[in-house]
Amino acid sequence: MPGELPPAGATWPERRRRALADPAMRAAVAKSTRSLAVKKEAVFATYPAAEAMRKRAVIARRGSLARVDALLDELTRRVEARGGHVVRAAGPADVGRYVLDVARRRGVQRVVKSKSMATEEIALNEQLENAGLHVRETDLGEYIIQLAGERPAHILVPASHKTRQQVRALFDEEAAACAVDPPVGDATPELTAFARRQLRADFLAADMGISGGNFLVAETGTLVLITNEGNGRMTTSLPRVHIAVVGIDKIVATWADLADLLQQPALSGTGQRLSTYTTFITGPRREGELDGPEEFHLVLLDNGRHELLGTEFVDILACIRCGACLNVCPVFRTIGGQAYGSMYSGPIGVVLTPLLGGLERAPELPKSACALCYACADACPMEIDLPRHILALRRTEVERGMEPWSDRLTFELWGRFWANPAGFRFTGRIARLGQRVYVRDGRLKGAPGLVGGWTATRNAPPLARESFHEWWARRRASRTGS
Repeated sequence: MPGELPPAGATWPERRRRALADPAMRAAVAKSTRSLAVKKEAVFATYPAAEAMRKRAVIARRGSLARVDALLDELTRRVEARGGHVVRAAGPADVGRYVLDVARRRGVQRVVKSKSMATEEIALNEQLENAGLHVRETDLGEYIIQLAGERPAHILVPASHKTRQQVRALFDEEAAACAVDPPVGDATPELTAFARRQLRADFLAADMGISGGNFLVAETGTLVLITNEGNGRMTTSLPRVHIAVVGIDKIVATWADLADLLQQPALSGTGQRLSTYTTFITGPRREGELDGPEEFHLVLLDNGRHELLGTEFVDILACIRCGACLNVCPVFRTIGGQAYGSMYSGPIGVVLTPLLGGLERAPELPKSACALCYACADACPMEIDLPRHILALRRTEVERGMEPWSDRLTFELWGRFWANPAGFRFTGRIARLGQRVYVRDGRLKGAPGLVGGWTATRNAPPLARESFHEWWARRRASRTGS
C-alpha cells in the first residue's frame, strides 16, 4: 500500500518496487530535491565568496582527518576543563549503555532529542525506549517520521517524502491519542502550530536532552550545532542533562577552520548563506548563568570510522551531511530514501552504509542503487569522489564472490564472447533475433534475465536492425560494386 514502510527484511527489489508504486512519495521527493538543488545553484551564483570558502573548507576537513586522535585528545581536555564529561564509544551498545547509566543516575524519565543522524545510525531511540524511557524527537521532520514509525528519508529533510495531507493525518491520530485539539487544517502554518503546541509540553517536562553535532572544535572544546529550528536550543538548554552524540569525524582543529566550514551545510544543503540557528556549547551551565544544563556529556562515536583512516575511503569521513548528493541523484529522486533500507540514503548512503556496517549488510546498494552518472561527485562541497568509492565497493563484491552465481555466469560468458570481434558480432545477431518477442510499441518490455531488471524500470530501445559494422560492410560493398 502506498505510503507504508517495506516489511522488515524486505529485499532490495521489493523495496524498490514498493517505492516505484508510490506516486505521492515520488512526487514529493522529486519536488523537494529539485527545489533544494536549485537553491544551492542560486546561492553560489549570487555569493562570490562562497567558492573560495568552500575550497578552504575542504582543506580544513582533510587536515583534521589527518590528525584525528591528537585533536580528539585536545578536545577532551578542553571539555573536561570546563566541567563537561567526555566518553569514547566504539559502537551502538556502548552509547546506549552510557546514556542509560546517566539517565538512571539522574532519575530521567523523559528525553527530548534534536535532529541527529549519529543517533539514528545507532538506533539510540530504540535502546532508550526498550529501557522504559519516553523519547520525543523535536525537529519537525523527525517528529513527523517518529509518529509515522519510519526512518529519515533524507539526511537534511527527514520527512521530504510526506505530503501535507499525510502529515495532517498523522497529526490527527496524535491529537486523538493525546486527547487534544487536532490541527485546524493542512496548511503549513496550521500543521507547525500543532507540532509546536505538542512539543512545548515535552520540552518543559524533559529530564534529559540529546543532540548530535555538526562540528567539534578542538581548540576550545566547543560543540557546534547548526539548525533551522529553535528546537535544538530548547533541547540543549532546558533539561537538567544534555548528552551530545557526535561522530569522531566531526572534529576540526581551530576556529579559523570552523569559520570556513560553518556555512557549508547551509550553502550546499538548503541554499542559504547561513542556517537560522548556530549554537556553540562549551560545557554545562556555569555559576551565575541562567540557561544551560547542570550536566554536559559528550559521547564520541566511532562505529567503524577509525578503520577508514588511512584507507582509500578516508575522504568519506569529510562528509558534512548536507544532502547535496541526494538532491541531484536520479536514483534517489525516483525511489526516495526509504527504499535504501538504511539510515543513510542516496549516494552517501550507498557508500557509508556498507563501510560502517559491513558490505554484507547492504551488498545491493553499490551494485544497484547507483547509475554512475557522477552528479553526486559534482555536487559534493567536500569533493568526495563517491563514484570512485562505489566502483571500489563493486570490485570488492566481485573479488569476494558475493554476486549471485547467475550474474557471475552471465558476465563471464558475456566477457568471453566480447573478447573478440567474431563473438561480439555473433551476440549482436542473437540479441536482435531474441528481442523480437519482447518489443512492444518500439520498446523492450518484459525481457528475461539480467535484461529484465533493466527494462522493468527503464524505457529501453531495441537493438538496431543492422549494426554499424554490418552497415559499413554493406555500404563499402555497394560502392565497390558500382
